[in-house]
Amino acid sequence: MPLYDYECVKCAHVFEVFHKLSDEGTDYPCPKCGAAKSRKLVSQFKTDAWSKFLDTMERKVNPHKFK
Repeated sequence: MPLYDYECVKCAHVFEVFHKLSDEGTDYPCPKCGAAKSRKLVSQFKTDAWSKFLDTMERKVNPHKFK
């Protein structure tokens, strides 16, 4: 299940929630103040694909480093 960031509309507390894509649109209560309304924030997508690509290229260019 993905991790999503939410912000309380009452106190602006930011918190994380694990939920399924099918649970989209559900209001999650704020763990700090208990308010029922929250809004989903845009989160960064994290990947290590670029690092793997650079490592692969380094191995091709300088194979002697990886013996």
